[in-house]
Amino acid sequence: MTLQTGVQIYQFVRDRLDEQHPHGHQAYVDAWRKAASPSQDHANAVAAEDTTEADRTLQKLYGMADQWKHHPDYPATPAVPQSRTAAGQ
Repeated sequence: MTLQTGVQIYQFVRDRLDEQHPHGHQAYVDAWRKAASPSQDHANAVAAEDTTEADRTLQKLYGMADQWKHHPDYPATPAVPQSRTAAGQ
């Protein structure tokens, strides 16, 4: 698990939010904050070497991204944590 994994999934979620809110600035800001918070929490956990918290926050980001799992830019399988691939998700 690396900081880059969290950044990659955050960027994917942020890009999908950009697509969903082209005209509603406040709706975009609210959605962005919802994604940015677990991304920052993930970065903090990785920096602190807290793997339990890093995994928890990464799972939260993947949960947010799941609504776009069929999107062509969805992060490649190697970026998906083992617990998710084992569950067939």
